[in-house]
Amino acid sequence: MKQYTIREYMGFTRNGPPRAGMISLPEHAFDQLEQFILSNREERSGTQTLELMSLSAKPSVGKVITAKNYVGVITTRDGTEIEILPKLTLEGDDSDQAVRKVFLTMLRTVQEAPFKTFRTAHLNTSRMRLLDLFVRMFLDEAHRLIQRGLKSDYALTQDNETCVRGKIVFSEHIRKNLLHRERIFVEYDVFSVDCPENRLVKSTAVYLQRHATDLQNRKDLRIVLSVMDQVPVSKHVEQDFLRCGQSRSMADYRRLLELCRVFLQGKSFTAFSGGEAALALLFPMERVFESYVAEVLRRNLDSRQYRVHVQAKGKYLFELPRKQFALRPDLVIEDLNRGERTVLDTKWKLLSPQWHNYGISQSDMYQMYAYQKEYAAQQTVLLYPNCEAMAGQQVPLCYSSPSGNLVKVQTLRLDSPIAMAEAVRKLVDGTSPTS
Repeated sequence: MKQYTIREYMGFTRNGPPRAGMISLPEHAFDQLEQFILSNREERSGTQTLELMSLSAKPSVGKVITAKNYVGVITTRDGTEIEILPKLTLEGDDSDQAVRKVFLTMLRTVQEAPFKTFRTAHLNTSRMRLLDLFVRMFLDEAHRLIQRGLKSDYALTQDNETCVRGKIVFSEHIRKNLLHRERIFVEYDVFSVDCPENRLVKSTAVYLQRHATDLQNRKDLRIVLSVMDQVPVSKHVEQDFLRCGQSRSMADYRRLLELCRVFLQGKSFTAFSGGEAALALLFPMERVFESYVAEVLRRNLDSRQYRVHVQAKGKYLFELPRKQFALRPDLVIEDLNRGERTVLDTKWKLLSPQWHNYGISQSDMYQMYAYQKEYAAQQTVLLYPNCEAMAGQQVPLCYSSPSGNLVKVQTLRLDSPIAMAEAVRKLVDGTSPTS
């Protein structure tokens, strides 16, 4: 299996010489990745498209695939594994291992992602790639389940027996046993580990065996499979998920089945299609960043002084002829002592003093203008990830209009939740350097 690791905004060329910021992929792997991207360019809302990676052509280079905004793992049918890491600027350690650790810490805050219980000890000691870290998450939950004991349930069984067991199925008995009077076709319940939940866990372990590269993970998968030797794999995955019970006894399986969905159904936020990908676990960094910032602020801002509202609702640009064009900022922070509001929006984009207006889009500024007016906010804030290009730049940047609109732009250190929360607190309090 060929393995490649890139960061956002890096890319691949098609069997060409190595270039700055680009890695050469064999032709067959490049073609499979290209087909996967094209098959997932779905039209959304009539105007927007799902853009997993960008496709372009460069003079003297040819076709180029560039990673952007989606982070995770793609494994193509020929076994090529592509790991995409977020473009992060970290203090001190900028290794792939350090970036994986921060990314998974961010991912644990996302409600839709079943990774909240992942043990950070694995991140501190392991040099696993993302895929094997995801496999380890599954194994941790599977081991917990095995220690508590697999679920057993009554399963309806039909068979041709030599004595009456359960009840006779007369229609089948007549059809099968006219010439075998010593036999009786019966139907009975058997207490068995063959239930939908166990079949899905078994199927996931079999599936991951084909993709895991870490030796310890492969060993532990074999142990799980040996324990589940009496459990068949699922023949109808979708049906088995529907059959999974909702009883209190299912609490032991809940997190594990969420992970099974990730691997068996590709439920990593977005369902991806395309036969060229054997596995695709991709996460939109806009949503991950938004969720991470919200969680950090909820945990680290003093709740006696600040109230954090996530995805605030109820405001519209227009009221007539009906309420239209909803305004839904990522965060609204109320200062309970002063009775003031600050509206914040997260933007997973890189800034640079070399770009016009640092790369801040005009549409984002229009958006903040509307937020400040409709939420009667004292100020609005655009939050961006810290990046190398902004090193040495004084932040926050501060923009004010003659009408009194105030927009601040702040970059955040994603490897330090305390520093993130403190930077935002200073903005809200009006004690930041440019305030």
